[in-house]
Amino acid sequence: MMNSFFVTGTDTDVGKTCVSASISKHLRDIDVDVGVMKPFASGYKATPDSVSKDVEILMKYSGVKDPVDLVNPYYFEIPTSPYDASKQLNLEIDISKVIESYKQLASIHDVVIVEGIGGIMTPISKNYFVSDLISDLQLSSFIVTGSKIGAVNHFMLTYEHVRQKNLNLKGFLVNQNVSDGYELTNLKHQIFGLTGRKVFGAIPYNHSFTIESYVENFPNFVDMSNLGLENI
Repeated sequence: MMNSFFVTGTDTDVGKTCVSASISKHLRDIDVDVGVMKPFASGYKATPDSVSKDVEILMKYSGVKDPVDLVNPYYFEIPTSPYDASKQLNLEIDISKVIESYKQLASIHDVVIVEGIGGIMTPISKNYFVSDLISDLQLSSFIVTGSKIGAVNHFMLTYEHVRQKNLNLKGFLVNQNVSDGYELTNLKHQIFGLTGRKVFGAIPYNHSFTIESYVENFPNFVDMSNLGLENI
């Protein structure tokens, strides 16, 4: 059986939610009971009961009916890191609540896809980062990277941190998130050349981007058979 895994990124807005939603939809389509989790989300709320847009997307494409506060234990009303949000909003973050929520989801689904917030060193508290959460959840991870010039520095810093923390890295996925920047084949070669790690797919830039078309076309650009999903 496939293990649950964590989707992290080299930055914010590199497409973690798009990737997580696409993989969960693919698993659902092949009749895998998939759960999703976004432990921390941030952004302005339209109403006090508003759900994070990322969480809505994850729940929609995975088809889960789990309680929102299990899927997303913490939603901060300002677009910033959990560390900064807890300071500004005077909130306490309890990591054990996140771990408990994950365990509950893992007990009712065959696979749980956990999506991070921001990059791998986004601070959750002063001395606790997204990478520490990945470690505490004992999950392997995919790193999603964008394609703008500067992305190589970002993914190398992320990769170096993953190695320092001794995390189990499955591989990279590339989103061409800008119309200029690196050409996709070039960027895939650079990632493999510099890290020796597999790039599972590269999704080209789309001028008329919609999440629907992204999810639908994802299997055309990503080697789904090699994501470690084939042994379910």
